[in-house]
Amino acid sequence: MSALVLIVDDQPKNLDILVNYLANAGLELMIATDGKQALDLAAARVPDLVVLDIMMPGMDGYQVCSKLKQHAATAATPVIFMSALSDIASKVKGFKVGAIDFITKPFQREEVVARIQAQILIRQQQLELQNKNNELEALNRALQEQINRREEAEQALHLADERLSTLTKQEAKHWGIDAFIGQSTSTQELLEEVRSLQMAANTNVLVLGESGTGKELISRAIHYGSERSAQPFIAVNCSAIPADLADAEFFGHTKGAYTGATSDRHGYFVQADGGTLFLDEIGDMPLGLQAKLLRVLEDGVVTPIGGRQSRKVNVRVVAATNVELAAKVSDKKFRQDLFFRLAGYQIALPPLRQRRGDIELLTQHFLQKLGSQMGRDKPQMTREALQAMGRYHFPGNVRELKNIVEYALIASRGATIEFKHLHFLEPMIAEQEPLDDYNNFSGPEPRHEVPVEQLVASAASLSTVSQEDLILQQAAQLGRVDNTSVQQFLKVDHGRASYLLKKLHKEGKLNKQGQRRWTHYTLI
Repeated sequence: MSALVLIVDDQPKNLDILVNYLANAGLELMIATDGKQALDLAAARVPDLVVLDIMMPGMDGYQVCSKLKQHAATAATPVIFMSALSDIASKVKGFKVGAIDFITKPFQREEVVARIQAQILIRQQQLELQNKNNELEALNRALQEQINRREEAEQALHLADERLSTLTKQEAKHWGIDAFIGQSTSTQELLEEVRSLQMAANTNVLVLGESGTGKELISRAIHYGSERSAQPFIAVNCSAIPADLADAEFFGHTKGAYTGATSDRHGYFVQADGGTLFLDEIGDMPLGLQAKLLRVLEDGVVTPIGGRQSRKVNVRVVAATNVELAAKVSDKKFRQDLFFRLAGYQIALPPLRQRRGDIELLTQHFLQKLGSQMGRDKPQMTREALQAMGRYHFPGNVRELKNIVEYALIASRGATIEFKHLHFLEPMIAEQEPLDDYNNFSGPEPRHEVPVEQLVASAASLSTVSQEDLILQQAAQLGRVDNTSVQQFLKVDHGRASYLLKKLHKEGKLNKQGQRRWTHYTLI
């Protein structure tokens, strides 16, 4: 594109000479014969260069140049003065008002063309540099905006990470080993197993135990104490998943894979990627789904329903059940190969009746926790009520203990909890299973009430009558004895009572009736 040059002179002869000189210079020319016309033309179309005569009627060249420099559009436009004046003062004044060069009259063709072309070249270079600067500034602005957005995103991500870390720490604290209440030997041994499993973050675990023993609590502790703690813990109740939706729930689906699949959905395995998938009630899983679960456990690859793209996942599976899986395997209701895949390590949770040393601690724990939730400050329980808790066999385990305490807190209406406030779902029965740390419990464990006079008579005879004879006397008086009643009137522990009863049975003096917790003895 040709450069635009504005020539301003009040003498037509001079204009003709300049136009003739520049005719073949490849320039576009505009002509003005006075200052006002020159300013109007420059305002309408900004020239690349102005060649301006100094001596003009009305508005001289100095004034025109000053006005051009005062307007933003033409302030950068270079101005070359033309004049017959060759004195230094005239040139200095020209430079002061903004001129960049002088052409002296009379004109010399080579000088005129050279000076104009030199300034045009300089102007074009300036414009090119300015354009590049503008482009660079635009790129810098865009880059800065991108940096700002990235910093905002990083700050948001950092904040999210901090929140996730805080939540993870809270979860770890809530579900960690410190959440376990109990000092019995079996509880301490259980926690040692949990610590070992926390270190083996890739080993699948099978958690066995009765309902209410804390299988999910153990499973969460295994996860939140391991290197997988920052990743998801996905809990799934296998017995609650409809059979026709099981595949989609576990492995996901693509949009349109079946009626109702309105969007892509990740299954449990993808949701738990990097973390732990907790499969509760694994014994209730249908056989058809068991085969698919086994395949994922073997190769770690998940393919959603309706999808062709498989995905590799890294998931630790912790399964739990309150049924005897080995029996289900024998009955062909549970796959043996899946059982071995799930049971990389088996951990069995003892029922509460086998760790009675923890009952008082658990009772006090739930009294404080539930009492605080109900706005009760340091709720109390009588010794009689606490001892009754120790005598109960808790078929529902820790979950039932919590419910009994919660019921008692409500029933007591803010007063001290008494025996009458305890709501046991089943009657107290004889307990013959091995008890762990029972002596740690603060109260005795009577199962069958024995008349006081009989206890006094028995205690008074201890010095002259053997313990075996006392047991036989008790059986004759009451018609039967069991481990708990022997512990009570002989003031011995569970092991001693068990030994004496088995000895009398072996000697043919007592007849054994029932099994396990219902075991009792009668005279032959």
